[in-house]
Amino acid sequence: MLSHSAGTVKPFIELAKAQFTALQLPARSRELGILTVAEYTETTFVAAQHNPMSQAAGVDERTRQLIRSRQLDDAELSPHDSALLRFTAEIVQHPRIADDVFDTARQFLSERELVEALQVIGYYWTFGRIFTVPA
Repeated sequence: MLSHSAGTVKPFIELAKAQFTALQLPARSRELGILTVAEYTETTFVAAQHNPMSQAAGVDERTRQLIRSRQLDDAELSPHDSALLRFTAEIVQHPRIADDVFDTARQFLSERELVEALQVIGYYWTFGRIFTVPA
């Protein structure tokens, strides 16, 4: 699908590369966000690709199960993980997120990490739509 927009393929791939090489956002947090986007955009391809990547980044199977079942407030999740997962799910589902969700995310993420998380979320939302809209 990406090849239908020849002028944007290279920059799109370069942005993906930057998300794996130039972020302050930890790899584990990035993968938590990607798995959450994959769940809420129903993009099984992204989930399948990032399950092993998330494991390598330190995301355990139970956390992946909680994301797949959308139990983002489960007591088994750390406050950091729950805040990041809720932040991500809200962004995917709504054009504006609740103040409490944002305020909670700010307790765990720096300003830079918040912006980087938003960029990762937006990238994978776009990627998800490329896979699901034509289907």
